[in-house]
Amino acid sequence: MIIEASSIINCSASDVWKYVGDTSSWPKWAPVYLELNQTSEGQIAIGAAFHSKHPRNRTLDERLVEYEPFRRFTFEFTSGPIKGSRETYSLVEVDDGTGSVTTKLTRSFDLKFSGLFKVLGPLLVTPGFKKEKRVEVENVKRLLEEGKPGTPSAP
Repeated sequence: MIIEASSIINCSASDVWKYVGDTSSWPKWAPVYLELNQTSEGQIAIGAAFHSKHPRNRTLDERLVEYEPFRRFTFEFTSGPIKGSRETYSLVEVDDGTGSVTTKLTRSFDLKFSGLFKVLGPLLVTPGFKKEKRVEVENVKRLLEEGKPGTPSAP
């Protein structure tokens, strides 16, 4: 099941990339992330491992499976009830010919459920996921356009 949310942001792709690609910023625009930390050694690259903390003491492990600087990156969840799910962030910069540059940020979530969630997930989780992803891309837009990364809106 694919869940997708997009927003046009009045910033360059470089600025959007620097913000969204900085995992320490995620709790500022994605309320479901209390923390996202790299657990593997070295720079961020394909194969890098991450551990995320979420409300209600939930944790997930993720691995970077696609990484094209300033264009896109994809995490695959390697633990929990959404193991095997993939979350992709894509950036497309648009110059409207007037010297104004905008960037389309798309967050696409290929949601897969395991265990008991295979049955319950589509009914209980999916509606909230759709709203959550929409709110998160709008938070990125708002925070970058205001020029002051701060507290996110909750879904």
